[in-house]
Amino acid sequence: MIKLQSIKAMKFTKIIILFLLFIFNSNHNYVYCQSKIDPFNKKTENQTILSLKKLQHLQNLEIQQNAYNEFKIIEKAIIQGDISVLTSYFNSRTYLNLANGVSGYYSNNQVYYVLNNYFLNHRVKSFSFSEIVTNVNTSYAIGSYDFNTRNGRKSLRVYVSLKKIQDEWKILQITFNK
Repeated sequence: MIKLQSIKAMKFTKIIILFLLFIFNSNHNYVYCQSKIDPFNKKTENQTILSLKKLQHLQNLEIQQNAYNEFKIIEKAIIQGDISVLTSYFNSRTYLNLANGVSGYYSNNQVYYVLNNYFLNHRVKSFSFSEIVTNVNTSYAIGSYDFNTRNGRKSLRVYVSLKKIQDEWKILQITFNK
């Protein structure tokens, strides 16, 4: 009887040892598998991050290209003296600083009438932006506005800044200075 109990105890001990070895080996293999897979996951993660950065860069380039195109539309509107084209760009409060002394924040309607009057009294002979700087949310352009007066031709420096507001470029500031 004692021999039978000791055989059962030895079998039970062997089962426990085998069970513990199984757990140890399973856990070890799990760690081994994780270390084998982890570099792949790290590589995939890095590739994903790189792809997302490239996508963000492309989106930023597209936004900057859109800002550049908006400046070209504004440039053409100023050349033609067409304030109606500019009205879609006016912000609810646009800052004007004009060579005739007008300076301050104006509503959409006020900007329309002030600029319309300004262009009637200072008819453009030539205008172009010489510098356009585009960023994701804010951009600006600097140019030269030439017009004739009774005393000859005059030139003004023009500064226009745009800001991206709810997926639309809006004019924050227009400056015509000597």
